[in-house]
Amino acid sequence: MKKIILILRAGLQETFTDKKIIVLLLIIGFIIDNGVRQMVNHALQVGQPLGVFEGFIMCVNHWYYLVAFLIGFIFILAGVPRINSEQILLIYRTGKRNWLFGEIMQISVCAVIYIFLLLVCSIFCCSKYSYIGNIWSNFTVFYKTDYEMLLSDNNRFVDQQVFKYYSPYQSLAHGIMLLVLCLTLMGTIILFFSILNKKLIGIILNILLILFVLIFNEYHMGVMWISPFCHAVLALHNKYVYKQFSVPLLFSYLYLVAAEGILIFLSLKQLKNKMFY
Repeated sequence: MKKIILILRAGLQETFTDKKIIVLLLIIGFIIDNGVRQMVNHALQVGQPLGVFEGFIMCVNHWYYLVAFLIGFIFILAGVPRINSEQILLIYRTGKRNWLFGEIMQISVCAVIYIFLLLVCSIFCCSKYSYIGNIWSNFTVFYKTDYEMLLSDNNRFVDQQVFKYYSPYQSLAHGIMLLVLCLTLMGTIILFFSILNKKLIGIILNILLILFVLIFNEYHMGVMWISPFCHAVLALHNKYVYKQFSVPLLFSYLYLVAAEGILIFLSLKQLKNKMFY
C-alpha cells in the first residue's frame, strides 16, 4: 500500500502543478455562471427558493453541462500517465502492479476533487437563496406546469425523471458515485491504451462513447447503454424514460465496476511484458 501511495502522491503533484488544470477551473466557472447562476436567477424571479443541492443536481443531469464536464476531464487525462525518467525509476522501484493501481487511484482522486469543486461552487452560488432539506423545491416540482413558459430558460431545471424517482439526498449521492465511477473508468481506458502505446485511441474512444450516447438518445434507443457515460446520468434511470428503454440503477453500478475490473485485468496482463524506457 505504501508503494501505491508513493505513486499516487507523485502523480497528484504533477497533475496539480500542470497548467492545464486551469481548463478545468474555467469549465467549472462556465457551468456555474451559465447554469447554476441562471437557475438561481429564475428561482428569484418567481419567488421560489431552491434546495441547496439542486443546482449541482441540475448540472450533472443536463447534457450540455455534463458533456463539457467530461470533456474537460478527458483533456486533463491526456497527460496521464506521465512517463519521464523519474517516473520510470519509480515504476521499477515500486513494481508495475503497484504503479498501475497508483495511477488508477490518482485518476479516482482527481475525479472526486473535480466533482467536489463543482459541488462546492454550486452550493456557494445557491447559498443566498436556498434551504437545506431533503425535499424538492416548488420551483423544481412545478417548473413544467407553472414556470416553463414564463422563464423559457433552456432547460435550466432539475429533470423531472430525477425528482419523480429520487429524493434530493439520493440524487446527490447517486450522482456523485456514478460520476466518480464513470470518470475513473474513462481514465482507466486511457491508461490501458497508454500501456499499449496507443493513448490517442483511448482519448478518441472516450469522446466517441460520449457522442454515442448523445446520438442514440435522440432516437430513444437502448443501445446507448453500451456507453459508460450513459450509466452516469441519473435522469435516465427508471422504468421508462420518454418511451426509451432504461436499466435499473443497480445494473449501472455493476456495469461500471465490472468494466473497471475487466480493464484492470487486461492492463495487468499487458504490463507483464511491458518495458518502460
